[in-house]
Amino acid sequence: MRRRAETARDVDLQWPTGLGIALAMASGRVLAYRRGVPRPVVAAPRWSSGSAAGRAAGAVVDAGAVARWLTGQLPAGQYHGLVIGSPHGAALHLAAALGVPWLPAGFELATPDVAVREQGIGSTAADNTAAAEAGELGARAILAANPDVAVRQVYDPVWRGWSASAAAYSVVRWQRLPAAYRDWIAERLRPGAPIIVTRDVGRWATVAGPAGYAFQLGSRASGLLPDDYHDRRDAAVLGERPADSDGERSVDRGLVEDLRRFAAAHGHPVRQVLYRHPDVLSGAVADLYREWLRSGNRTGNRLVVECGRLFDPWHVVRAGLVPYWCEHPLRSAVRAVSWWLAGSEPFTAVDVLPEPPGVTLPTTAPLAEWEAVAAFATRHSLLDPRCVRAYPAGIVPAHHATQVLRSQPPDLPYLPHLEAGSALAGLAGRGQTDGLLIL
Repeated sequence: MRRRAETARDVDLQWPTGLGIALAMASGRVLAYRRGVPRPVVAAPRWSSGSAAGRAAGAVVDAGAVARWLTGQLPAGQYHGLVIGSPHGAALHLAAALGVPWLPAGFELATPDVAVREQGIGSTAADNTAAAEAGELGARAILAANPDVAVRQVYDPVWRGWSASAAAYSVVRWQRLPAAYRDWIAERLRPGAPIIVTRDVGRWATVAGPAGYAFQLGSRASGLLPDDYHDRRDAAVLGERPADSDGERSVDRGLVEDLRRFAAAHGHPVRQVLYRHPDVLSGAVADLYREWLRSGNRTGNRLVVECGRLFDPWHVVRAGLVPYWCEHPLRSAVRAVSWWLAGSEPFTAVDVLPEPPGVTLPTTAPLAEWEAVAAFATRHSLLDPRCVRAYPAGIVPAHHATQVLRSQPPDLPYLPHLEAGSALAGLAGRGQTDGLLIL
């Protein structure tokens, strides 16, 4: 078992990972299936040495190569729009309804000096300092090799999640539109096609370092607040008190401005969707899907509640389902979807895929609360059995969502894609007072 665990860690350390990478790959799949064309086969970018040891010896990821790999996930052909921004499952579902690609504004990298430690490390000031030092060391190398990015080192000693490297990782965010994205927009977008930027504007406390670098202790994956992680010792060992900043899921403002200039020069309007909390966008997109389905004479009464990596936008579209995505299996997320369901017209069927967090915390939603979500159904309710068996400390592979949703009967013929303007108008009509802003 130890050898298998070490192998998994090594794999995590060799190339970009995280939610944004999973969403980009899923975007390529849904476009390929909907268009009836082969999926592109693109090898994942690796360190030049092919190992974490080589990274320590000086091999650094090329952000430009990552951008080329991300655009390489998308099938050939012309598109009538693009969604780009913060990693969020509902943003991917929005792109699927529009029939356009989704691309991330950054990506994650494991921090090996912290990630390969034994799981017994605690949340002491010494551990926080060691994580900050390891993160800054890696960030300096990344920034030196990639002048157009910023690096946010995230260290969460409370939440580890399903990945061995989840405790410490770097979020690499583009400050300017990467060359691969520029080429794709110039060559693959139809004239006048809109670009939608989805931006998570949540806040977190960070400690600034060298230009382009910041250290973040904790994350909202644990369900805790920034103040729950910090005490006076942190201010002493980290050198200064943390300051309020944007969260690790945010989009760099420099990227947004650069995108606006480039898009304007090529005749593409840019619209922005800003949300303060992920649950706000999830509810708005679910409402949008229901209206879309009903406009095509479908019932729109079958809901699937996805969580974390357990999502599949293609089978949601294929089966005519309404998707609601929870970022993490937290009590707050379950509370949000419950309130949304309570204020919605009842669904006849509710299927729930709660991703096991891999760790039990007071903020983790118990299975009874997930069962209460499924119980909103008037006819058919299901809490996925495999997720139930693994919850909360086990692991369910991401492709399990595909296996489950594949069994849903197809809802043919497929509906025409949503038009971007009407979709944004629909989002604006239901989200302004709940922390959702359309610009």
